[in-house]
Amino acid sequence: MVGGDQYQISVAKTEYREAYNSGDVQRLLSVFASGFTDWSEGEPSFYGAEARRALELRTRQLFQQYTVEMFVIIIDIVVKDASAFDWGWHKVRLTHKQSGAVTDTKYRYFERWTRESDGWKINYIITNKELPPQMLPEEENAGSEAEVEKAAS
Repeated sequence: MVGGDQYQISVAKTEYREAYNSGDVQRLLSVFASGFTDWSEGEPSFYGAEARRALELRTRQLFQQYTVEMFVIIIDIVVKDASAFDWGWHKVRLTHKQSGAVTDTKYRYFERWTRESDGWKINYIITNKELPPQMLPEEENAGSEAEVEKAAS
């Protein structure tokens, strides 16, 4: 039942968000497959058991230094048999526990999920920072518009 799978992944994304918001490393790890691929922004790539250990160490340090508020915006969840993928944004607000300094960052994310005996788990994650929009140079825009008009006729 596809709708059921999408709902279960949405529930797992809620666990993901609440793990960050409550500073709970084990809760966060429970959403990930035992061996996964981690291509997170600003971090070295990790694979398999090393990815899990790197995530644990990184978030433990993060939670010691910051109070985290995460907001998840899911664009879509696509399920195909025992695997799925979703993409969207993670909006993260970090408040430094000592100084009170606040930083807000928005990340685009893509995740691949796998159905395991204990539910849906993330087995591949890619994130990168959302950057401000940028217009192409005027001469490139004119060429694109001409191509669109030509294709439409």
